[in-house]
Amino acid sequence: MTAALAALVLLAVPSRAAAPARRPAPPPSIEAELSSVVDLFYDLDFDRAQKAADALEARYPGRPAGPFFRAAVAYQRWVAAGLPRDGSWTEVDRRLDEAIAEAKALEPSAPAEAHYYWGAALGFRARGLAAQKRFVRALPSAAASLRQLKLALADDPTLLDARLGLGMYHYFAARMPPAAKPFAHLLVGEAGDRERGLLELWSVARSTGPARMEARAVLSMILSKDDEADWAGADRLLSQLMTRYPHNPLYRLRRAYVAERRGRWAQAAALAAPDGGWIEALHPAIRARARAQALYRAAEIELLRRRPQEAAAFLGELDDSVLPPELRGWALLRRANLRDALGDRAGALADYRRVRGKAPLRAARAFERAPFPTGAPVIAPFFTGY
Repeated sequence: MTAALAALVLLAVPSRAAAPARRPAPPPSIEAELSSVVDLFYDLDFDRAQKAADALEARYPGRPAGPFFRAAVAYQRWVAAGLPRDGSWTEVDRRLDEAIAEAKALEPSAPAEAHYYWGAALGFRARGLAAQKRFVRALPSAAASLRQLKLALADDPTLLDARLGLGMYHYFAARMPPAAKPFAHLLVGEAGDRERGLLELWSVARSTGPARMEARAVLSMILSKDDEADWAGADRLLSQLMTRYPHNPLYRLRRAYVAERRGRWAQAAALAAPDGGWIEALHPAIRARARAQALYRAAEIELLRRRPQEAAAFLGELDDSVLPPELRGWALLRRANLRDALGDRAGALADYRRVRGKAPLRAARAFERAPFPTGAPVIAPFFTGY
């Protein structure tokens, strides 16, 4: 359920399609400012994004966009810091409440815009609660988010961003485990639909509005999972995102993973490049975790292309403490693989038996029976850590 909840987060840029809206669109000045804040947000330029959101709120009092983006920046800082339990989430939640209050107050005069931001704020709340594994509280927020989006679309069918949110729901609800689908249907009132979800997402991705970048980001994630395995399509989208947002390591690191899945080891190594200049260009709050992930990928790549000495150098630098928890079992697996590759079978077996985590443990059990590198390459799934 976590992926489905996370995907309910919405890009808060109420862009319109070509058809005339039933309600007046926001003035062009707001649209231009929203576009610039979106780019700062997705490039993880926290300080400039915060100033831009503050300025937006000051220039347009009574509009929910400013409070919403202030909440979005606070949320991104919290995620980049590793979801600390230091009151940061309370601050995010408070700002989301402010955005919802502004949206409610705007409802009589601009219902489509009001319902849109109301739904967007609830979507962020669902994502934050899910990240903390507070699923009982997250699910009602996710369902309420979808209800608000439907109200926004009923008032203004040309709200592209609301279609983006619905597309995410339709796709990810279709991918839920069978036991969870009736629960989602009960909360939201409709079932998932993979084809419909993909069509909705691509319609936004191919548009000219600011929401197209969020749609492309979501599609790049979808296409680079085993459910779809469209590695070429994912690489095209990730290349665009990496170019537009060079300070966000998510797109570079996912692209390295996609290159691995395609067996393009040299390309994957060039993208991971843990000692490359791209690491130093990142925001200090995320630099250590990004480098740890790059070191892991670089070590995995070198092992899989049979270069154990190069892999040993990367593993020697790897600091597991800043890896996403899901990658720590894989890091131990790679250390065991390295021992196997260097002929230390006894040490490798000892390490294999210490591996934890469902997928890396399954790989470890296979390597206990047959030494690495027997069999097809085993590649760790992609974990963001952001």
